[in-house]
Amino acid sequence: MLSRNPNDAMEKKTPAICVFCGSSLGYSPRFREVARDIGAGIAAGGFSMVFGGGSNGLMGIVASAAAQGGAKVQGIIPAFLQALEGLTAEEQLIITPHMQERKTLMLQMSDAFLVLPGGLGTFDEFFEVATEAQLGVHRKPIIVVNVEGYFDALDTMLRATVEKGFAKPMILELYHLADGPEAALLALREALEVPAQA
Repeated sequence: MLSRNPNDAMEKKTPAICVFCGSSLGYSPRFREVARDIGAGIAAGGFSMVFGGGSNGLMGIVASAAAQGGAKVQGIIPAFLQALEGLTAEEQLIITPHMQERKTLMLQMSDAFLVLPGGLGTFDEFFEVATEAQLGVHRKPIIVVNVEGYFDALDTMLRATVEKGFAKPMILELYHLADGPEAALLALREALEVPAQA
């Protein structure tokens, strides 16, 4: 059943990090390594994690690594995807009636966003939070984890959008393109003003 109050589903004593990434693995083993590193880093940083709720692909790897490291993991999944994406054993779960409500809850429940490689759904989630940041709906950090140049084309496209006059230069400040998991986790801690764990 959908919880209308995000705080009912997860106590927010520590920052909650929302992870957007693929329900597929991608072809390079490096994608899987980075997903594990990000999940472990979320746990080591003392954060909790919010994600799309599935056990498939990079999504499942990040969630499992975070949970194994001791992080609270909150999944949010539309009812129609439950049978397709499966669930991880360690997560709490909110079931929504449709995708849009899932994204709304992910934004509400999270203090920052990490974007790993993924497909159309991952790009949709990135553009949703970036657009809302542009409109002043939130000021939460958006860290894009660039793995083997995966997001180079995205960054180039957004810069071209500015150059061609369809967006203001400030959109390039809405996200931070980080080269790999270590740089991403460092940028995350700095954006949230959270010191590194001893």
